[in-house]
Amino acid sequence: MDDRAPTADQLAAACAAWQGGRDVGSSPIRGGARILTRLPHYFTAEFITTYEQRALDEPSILDDARTLLSALEQSPKRAGDGWQISLDATSPIAKRGIKSGAQDSQILDTLRTGRIAMPLWGVSLDPDVAASFGRRFTFVLEDEFPAIPAWVHSGAKAEEQELITGGVYEVTDMSDIDETTEVRLRWTGHCEITQE
Repeated sequence: MDDRAPTADQLAAACAAWQGGRDVGSSPIRGGARILTRLPHYFTAEFITTYEQRALDEPSILDDARTLLSALEQSPKRAGDGWQISLDATSPIAKRGIKSGAQDSQILDTLRTGRIAMPLWGVSLDPDVAASFGRRFTFVLEDEFPAIPAWVHSGAKAEEQELITGGVYEVTDMSDIDETTEVRLRWTGHCEITQE
């Protein structure tokens, strides 16, 4: 990983781009992070390939992904309650919902391996925001993990309380609650940039 920290302006711009909307912001940047780390998504789908191709076609997306990966490596690691206190956030639980789709069985297959890699993804410290992304799966972070509070750097969308995070995770528990599979994840390491 590049040891040079991104500038404040670079980080602000990358966070603002991330917050620009899932389909035009965070998802293409996540695709760029997978390209830079050479780590595949945890399920395959045409829309995933489309995001990754867009990142290849637009250098600014790869630049934002590189900025966030580098900043994440240098960010502090805190448990959820630590992030809550430091950011005056709603909840000590950082999580993200995922809606149901054709990929459900692939997600389950990946989770059953006991490990999942997500170079970049977003969680929220507001339970309503986390649930708004879907209720088929809920990914919950345990113990300490690195994160970038997007709104602190962009100055926008503070109500979303979104933490940009990422890495390799151990699946510590899976349980079905009604129609939701709650997945507890423990961060075990960064995803390194290997593609320049």
